[in-house]
Amino acid sequence: MDLMEAIVITGTPGTGKTSGSEAASRMLGLDLWHLGEIAKECGALSKDPDRDTLVINPTKLRKLLGKRLDSGEGCVIIEGHYGEIVPKGKVRLALVLRTDPRVLETRLRSRGYSEEKVRENVEAELLDYCLIKAIESFGEGKVLEIDTTGLEAERLGEEIASAVKGDKGLKPGSINWMAMLEREGALQRYLR
Repeated sequence: MDLMEAIVITGTPGTGKTSGSEAASRMLGLDLWHLGEIAKECGALSKDPDRDTLVINPTKLRKLLGKRLDSGEGCVIIEGHYGEIVPKGKVRLALVLRTDPRVLETRLRSRGYSEEKVRENVEAELLDYCLIKAIESFGEGKVLEIDTTGLEAERLGEEIASAVKGDKGLKPGSINWMAMLEREGALQRYLR
């Protein structure tokens, strides 16, 4: 039996992980696992009242993912903000979805995020937090970036599917929001 491998789709909240992954899974004919749902199902999710957010138990979730991947075959898409939790040896490719911090700020506010959560997530995007975590977890050779700014779900799904097939995707470090905002004179607004 062939071992199951994963295509990890990760990124800051609001970058299109869920909608893009759903479209790509249909296009590629692959099952889709949502890390948030799996964490909730296995009791690996709890509330952090100080930060008004949900946090995962990484050990518990990584162990469950390892078991699920060991018991299957083929390929599956796994999407979630904490994609680095997927066991490294099971990952074929990790796609980090990126969005212009100004667009991301608007999206998160429209979702009702608190100002603190908006700021935290925009700073994470600006500072490449999810990209760095993916490279640390899976190695630079398994990581690609996709700029999701302005892409609707179906178009994003096509971009993801193309990257999975090896036709598209940007090498890590191709997207530099800090340099872009600095050129435009807007960087100081986001750094506090």
